[in-house]
Amino acid sequence: MTPKDIFLLPNLITLTRLFVAIYLFLEKSIDDYQITTLVIIIALIGLSDSLDGIVARKFNLVSRLGTILDPVCDRTVFILLIFWLSSIFPDWFFYGILLREFLVVLGSFNVLTKTKTLSVSNYGKIGTVLIFFSICFFVINIGFESIFFVYFALISLIFYYFVALEYFYKIYIKK
Repeated sequence: MTPKDIFLLPNLITLTRLFVAIYLFLEKSIDDYQITTLVIIIALIGLSDSLDGIVARKFNLVSRLGTILDPVCDRTVFILLIFWLSSIFPDWFFYGILLREFLVVLGSFNVLTKTKTLSVSNYGKIGTVLIFFSICFFVINIGFESIFFVYFALISLIFYYFVALEYFYKIYIKK
């Protein structure tokens, strides 16, 4: 790991996402934005979550710093976003996401201490996309009140837990 790794494009994307999330959380209210703008902000945060990894692999810019920075920033950004938007979520969604994130962090510490590597599954990527769609739908639901969005979020959250169970299986059962 070298100091110049911080200036690799994937790491800059990751850090930008982190700084934007911190700024929003500390300095802005969701009431400061129109619904369309909020959805765009959330979508850009979600897209950047995938973009950093795509850029790293496509242009051979994978770094040791990035492999540590990306998951830490992903969890931090996601938790900040969930707290920032908490007033628009039903309690079951808010606490469901927080519990799952807490379990993922515990699992991550366990993986790190055992120096295991755990590859990201396609289900994990799909689960993250579904949750970001659910978040956007809750934003849209502020003025729309569609039960479809609520059911979509419930199914997405169940799938998100399925992905966590898949990781649990890979770490503890399948050896």
